[in-house]
Amino acid sequence: MDFAVYSVSIIGSFAAARWATERLKFHLRTKRVWVHHWILAAAAMLVMFALDVGAAWLWGALTGVALEGLRRDNWSLVRSKQ
Repeated sequence: MDFAVYSVSIIGSFAAARWATERLKFHLRTKRVWVHHWILAAAAMLVMFALDVGAAWLWGALTGVALEGLRRDNWSLVRSKQ
């Protein structure tokens, strides 16, 4: 059943991240660096891995958020000059 929870969490968080990124203008960025939501999700996954967290819904949620960010055209950490 953990796999089902994981899968549903991926779908739900992917959709929620898509909705949030289209409607909210919250950004963590400077003139040189843009910390995208997929980077934050990946960092949270590394911390969870180090702490041996095994909650399937949390792993699925963070995976969905990361995948939503990676599908976009501009997802690099270093901001391009405009």
